[in-house]
Amino acid sequence: MDGSQPLIKATGPTVHFKYYSQIAMIFVGLLLTANVIGEKPLLFGTVILPAGLLLFPITYLLGDVLTEVYGFSQSRRVIWTGMLCNLFMALMCRLAISLPALETWEHSEAYAKILGSSSRLMAISVFTYFVGEFVNTYIVAKLKIKTRGRFFWARALCGSWIGEGIETSLFIPLAFYGTMPNEVLLRLALFYYSFKVAYAFCAMPLANQLVTFLKKKENLDVYDQGTNFSPFAISK
Repeated sequence: MDGSQPLIKATGPTVHFKYYSQIAMIFVGLLLTANVIGEKPLLFGTVILPAGLLLFPITYLLGDVLTEVYGFSQSRRVIWTGMLCNLFMALMCRLAISLPALETWEHSEAYAKILGSSSRLMAISVFTYFVGEFVNTYIVAKLKIKTRGRFFWARALCGSWIGEGIETSLFIPLAFYGTMPNEVLLRLALFYYSFKVAYAFCAMPLANQLVTFLKKKENLDVYDQGTNFSPFAISK
């Protein structure tokens, strides 16, 4: 799809796609998994990274793929689904902690400590990811119209880097403010963001190949002309 073909308007929910559901389920699964494993610090030589950073950049790239192939409105559905599933998991973690456990079970304290901390980060992530991912998706969709479908890799990187930058600037202070000096917090945010930028750049060839594959198999290339870009819109 080089932009010389007729613009295809975003399709509605009655259209049956071959791979949309699978991509959506992978997206939500990655988002939930990243939040569950996210708190553990991983040591790579002298570099310390939270385990969630292994997966979070992939969710942004999948968001780019969904928007590029299926359009903003279809991507919006997946973002909302992931956010609501994330919130539900956080609430269920809190509920499980609050319910009484068997007295002979020896792991109640560890269970509450780990799961309680994870659920707090999940709740914060609901807000920060919602903002960052919608910014990312909006940029990719708008720039696609401007460029007539060209330069997906550039549009995707632009959207991912800006969205991840916003998310990082919100998440790090909300999650860790007061637990470390401000200068350490700033270095942490800059390092995390730099890692996401490099990650997205290295993974872009794979995302580009996936877009090409999906457009061919779905016989689809959505341009969001006339789309309602509000994150809260129910209609297109």
